[in-house]
Amino acid sequence: MIMRNVLNLNASWLFAKTADVPAAMPADWEQVNLPHCWNAVDGQDGGNDYFRGTCQYVKAFAKAELPQTDRYYLEIRGANSSADVTFNGVKLAHHDGGYSTWRVELPGKLQEENLLVISVDN
Repeated sequence: MIMRNVLNLNASWLFAKTADVPAAMPADWEQVNLPHCWNAVDGQDGGNDYFRGTCQYVKAFAKAELPQTDRYYLEIRGANSSADVTFNGVKLAHHDGGYSTWRVELPGKLQEENLLVISVDN
């Protein structure tokens, strides 16, 4: 019988309004928890001046923090409207679809320290 462990990674991401995918954990970005909306204020002010573009969400984690298993999947329950997943510098997936749920298999050989980047373009 195969058991599935679900680990919630929603806490303690770093966020920035930049199109540049970081190669290392940034030091000066805003800390956020997911779900997160970068247009929560400027999208509600009645003007047509809300930020449009690509933003980055970054999280670092150690292999030791995860349960041991043969396969790891990242489940994203919404990233409006297009998103890319980069893991340890390798682009793994692109998804168009706003708030639909989608999954990405992470490579089987995790490093001792790992960097996960989700690039979202509204």
